[in-house]
Amino acid sequence: MIVSGKIYKNGIKNACLIIEDGKIAGIKKYVRGNKIDYGNALIFPSGIDIHVHFREPGKENKEDFFTGTKAAGVAGVTCVFDMPNNEPAIYNKKSFEEKRRRVSKKACVDFALYGGIKGKVNEMDCIAYKFFLSRDNELFCEDIKKILLEVKKKNKIVAIHAESEECISRKKARNLIEHEKNRNLECELNAIKKIIELNEKIGAKIHICHVTSKKSIEIIKRRASFGVTLHHLLFSYENKFKKEAFGKVNPPLRSEIERKELFNEFKKGEIKIFESDHAPHLIEEKENFEDAPSGMPGVDAFMPILLYFAKKGVISFKIIEKSFCKNPAKLFGIRKGEIKVGNDADFLVIDLKKVKKIKPLSKCGWSAYEGMKCIYPMHVYLRGEKIVDDFEFVGEKGMGRAING
Repeated sequence: MIVSGKIYKNGIKNACLIIEDGKIAGIKKYVRGNKIDYGNALIFPSGIDIHVHFREPGKENKEDFFTGTKAAGVAGVTCVFDMPNNEPAIYNKKSFEEKRRRVSKKACVDFALYGGIKGKVNEMDCIAYKFFLSRDNELFCEDIKKILLEVKKKNKIVAIHAESEECISRKKARNLIEHEKNRNLECELNAIKKIIELNEKIGAKIHICHVTSKKSIEIIKRRASFGVTLHHLLFSYENKFKKEAFGKVNPPLRSEIERKELFNEFKKGEIKIFESDHAPHLIEEKENFEDAPSGMPGVDAFMPILLYFAKKGVISFKIIEKSFCKNPAKLFGIRKGEIKVGNDADFLVIDLKKVKKIKPLSKCGWSAYEGMKCIYPMHVYLRGEKIVDDFEFVGEKGMGRAING
């Protein structure tokens, strides 16, 4: 198959992609023969979201692996990494293999699975490990040094939810401001300092999830990988949501001052990895703020909003490619994330003139981003197979492949 158009590779240039067996076999200025010509449309690498919670097994009423990966695909993400805090939590070989067997039948895009750590590091064919420094679920760990040493022996990455339990107040919060006070920025900064200091001598591969502040980035510098979510870039606890609990997330939304500082880092290209932390809950669960679970959907909005930002000049296409495509692929050593010979033929076809508004694509039925201007990809390719055609999903359940650790 040959695809031609304005291809993004170190800038935008007219070129042809030669695709064989799901891989990019060649990139040439001109190729004779039959081709799919996308004219002036932009051909851009698809997103890799390394932080999603697709709720399977255990809470498929909120999301399942079919609905989650379908939403991702329509929004321009063709590879997702699913977290292990399911019900039951995935922290041993048996539960891991059962989850992989189950979700493989439903995946519409390629996927990898994290393995949880509950006191000790178990053998699993996971892409990476995950643990929490807060007692929000059973994957809480206190002995960080022990975990880092064990993970280093296995030569795998460990992703860390960095909020110190000893700093968190477990009082009932009635609104977003109180929720942030209960889990204030010091909880995050203290956790990150502790992780970085402990790991200086150990040298484990660590990724700090969903940092919320420029201050956190300054502590991390180049000593670890880190991710930032769309909701921490766009929202503060001062925002008004349809339901206030739509903005209830962990770590919490910060002040508008903190958000603006983080957004400036985003515009400068200082954020290592974009990750959605897609964590859907039902609308009815978000009715009562005090009892509402933390989390919001996001995999279905991230790339479309980024593309609109690039069109408007808020950020460059280079920043999107780096932080949502190349860096995630590089961190985990997968042949994706860039239009490059030898990589999987995962790419988007984008008409930058077709500005739309975000609509909820998650099974949970809502989005905090609903109504925001965006650009959805017209067509989406996964390993050379079209899974979105004229904005509509045309892929198949089970066509996504597992990426093993």
